[in-house]
Parts: sequence; C-alpha cells; structure tokens
Amino acid sequence: MRLYTYIVKHDKGLAPNPFYGYCTLGLCTPNHMGIKASSGDWIAGFTTSERQNKLVFAMRVAERMHFHDYFHDKRFCSKKPYLTGTWRQRCGDNIYYLQNDEWCQLPSPYHYTVSHRNKDTKHPYVFIAKRFYYFGEKALLLPEKLRGLIWPRQGCRSDFDPELVGMFLGWLKTNFKPGKHGEPMDRDTSDCCTFRPDRGHPIP
Repeated sequence: MRLYTYIVKHDKGLAPNPFYGYCTLGLCTPNHMGIKASSGDWIAGFTTSERQNKLVFAMRVAERMHFHDYFHDKRFCSKKPYLTGTWRQRCGDNIYYLQNDEWCQLPSPYHYTVSHRNKDTKHPYVFIAKRFYYFGEKALLLPEKLRGLIWPRQGCRSDFDPELVGMFLGWLKTNFKPGKHGEPMDRDTSDCCTFRPDRGHPIP
C-alpha cells in the first residue's frame, strides 16, 4: 500500500469530484504524471502554501479505469457534465471517450481546449474511490507530526515512511467518518453556466 500526495491548485469539484457516492480523480496532477496507484493505495491532496497546505481530501483507490470504460460505465453517468444543471452537475469529470480510435470529449466549462485534451489523455485513467474523506472548504491543518506528508512542489510524492503513512490513516479513521464533509472551496455557484458554444465540442 502506498500513499501519493500532491497540491490541489483549484478545488472546483472537478478534480477531485466527490459527488454521487464516489470520489473520482481523472483530470489533474496525479493523472497527468501517470502515477500507478492501484486498488488499496491512497491519494491525498493539499491546498497551496498560500492556503496553509491544508488537507483537501484523501481517497482509498478501489479502481483505476480507462477513460473510455469510465465514460460507458453506467455507475458514472451522473459524473458527465450537465451544463444547464446545478453547479455540481456542471463540474462532471466524465468527459472523454474514443471514437474511431480518436479522443472526443463532452462539453465542459473547465477542460475544453486541445491542450487540455492532450494533457488529460496522455495517461487516460481515472482513480475511483468509495472510501474517501473530502473536506473542501473545510480543509484541515495536519497535526505537526504528520506535516512531512505535504509535498509543496509540482508533481506527486509517494516515498513516505510506512509508519508515517500509518499514523496519517489512523488519524483520519479515528477522527472523521468517511464521506464528504464540505463543498469545494472554489466552486462556481452562479445561476448560469459561462460555457461558450464554441468550447468543448467533440474534438476529432
């Protein structure tokens, strides 16, 4: 079992996406780096140093799934963005699928350029968790003894002392129930979507 940690620059509800009974992570640093987290591993994200490196979420990976399979899995239909729906529905992360061996994507108000598509699909996998702790706007300062887990640079880190990882997981399980404890700190709750019709159409 390994723990991967990284910095969550923007917590909009997209990555991680903690809604509809699953925490999913498919469009951010761990995926862009192609980490090999598998079932039983953990991923934790912290705020930037300007936000005091607080714990945004921790998830126990249950599945690592290819984007195309994720797109067609009925369990995750609610994770597809619905642009005229609520702010939660707009930030769905289930946007990529293959057509004639080419990547296409659903309209998204957050990832809509060819650059986004190329970065996201370089390592086209989503991490899926049923057991997770998501804090969002209620992000937590770690106890001093655990702050060595914070990786304040670009990228991910996973070479932690197993004892430190065990202390972290024990602290989580002792003090918090699994699930969503807050809303995303950078969520867009405006009444209408600012998405433009020229953005996000299927990209051949």
